[in-house]
Amino acid sequence: MTKRSEQMRAEELGTSVENMREVEDRLRAMPMDRFLDAVFGPGNAVYDASADLWIGAHPRYAGPGFGFMAIRRDKSFFCGVIPPEALQ
Repeated sequence: MTKRSEQMRAEELGTSVENMREVEDRLRAMPMDRFLDAVFGPGNAVYDASADLWIGAHPRYAGPGFGFMAIRRDKSFFCGVIPPEALQ
């Protein structure tokens, strides 16, 4: 992340870049099982060994299909949606 994009993100969150980095560092230091339970609820994440990702339902997605979050070992993540027709 560039310094400018970090600053913009911090402003959007109403905090400083330093505080944002401290929170990110604390999240990275958190044991993975505790982190996953906090994000998805206890026992609601599934590990995909072939992709080395933990997958769970996106906690705020309410649209059609299946909204998911995929979390890497370093706790970076990406989100996506599997459309309803792919689930049938």
